[in-house]
Amino acid sequence: MTSTASAPAFLQGGGAMGERIRNFDWASHPLGEPTGWPEALKMAMSLCLGSSFPTAIYWGPELFTLYNDAWSPIPADRHPAALGRPARELWSDIWDVVGPQFEQVWTTGEGIALYEQMLPMERHGEPQETWWNYSFTALRHADNNIGGIFNQGNEVTALVLARRRRQAEIERWRELFRQAPAPVAFVTGEDHVFEVANDAYRALVGGRDILGRPVREALPEVVDQGFLSLLDQVRGSGQPYVGNSVSVKLQHSPEEPAEDRVLDFVYQPVRNATGAVDGIFVLATDVTERAKAEAALRLTNWQLSEERARLASTVEAERRAREALRKMADSMEAYMRSQREA
Repeated sequence: MTSTASAPAFLQGGGAMGERIRNFDWASHPLGEPTGWPEALKMAMSLCLGSSFPTAIYWGPELFTLYNDAWSPIPADRHPAALGRPARELWSDIWDVVGPQFEQVWTTGEGIALYEQMLPMERHGEPQETWWNYSFTALRHADNNIGGIFNQGNEVTALVLARRRRQAEIERWRELFRQAPAPVAFVTGEDHVFEVANDAYRALVGGRDILGRPVREALPEVVDQGFLSLLDQVRGSGQPYVGNSVSVKLQHSPEEPAEDRVLDFVYQPVRNATGAVDGIFVLATDVTERAKAEAALRLTNWQLSEERARLASTVEAERRAREALRKMADSMEAYMRSQREA
């Protein structure tokens, strides 16, 4: 066992991996004793052990693996046996992906950075889909020849999967919205850009291509009717707005005149994680036919009321006529009776 005090200066510290590297049997390893390592490797090793970011060094044509504490979770159950192993042997399960990347850096000397690189890594005996952000940088000797590759990176599998779940949830909601029988839309930003609009909503506005466009451009006819101001009001106040039996003119196509419709609708503000309103959910119901039916019913009721009044007047006139005839008959009968008695 090599004590910390007797270890070379570039191997000082480094936590558990620093101790593991100091105690490794380098005499029987192709790299040999650390005191004989090239200066470029010594400097890189000092940087590696002193870094709190996941860092590994692949040294020599065989790409022997050296790494720090922060990098040790990356090989999972291959740690700590990963120390000193050739990269091709250590990463045999993903060599078809990372092998060409190592070769590119070693051959050209140009570093590469990869973001959300999928690596089908075997962990605990089973292949798993893992995702990584990492970089490979050439390590050079004093004569500028490449002696190894400096690797830093971290796993982003949880982030990618969470985003994937969120996207799947968004798509699920989009599909639910699309299938909803009532017109549904979602607008975002200060310009109220259509992010979602289901089939029923698009049918309501004449099938126009509104996605990705602000309300002012997608539905210009509603601006002067006050609906854009209502959206601004809801966004600014954070309070929902409910409209009942509201008349609106909608332009189904540029060639046709605007059509009168009657809508019930809700503008519901949607808040982000910070509590700020970043969108408005729109739910509308076309009640034009109901409004027409109600208007017709009101007209019918008025007509019936008028008819009842006329009928009542006629009945009263008939009653009075009958009363007058009765009185006339009584008078005639009295007159005839008086004539006979005379």
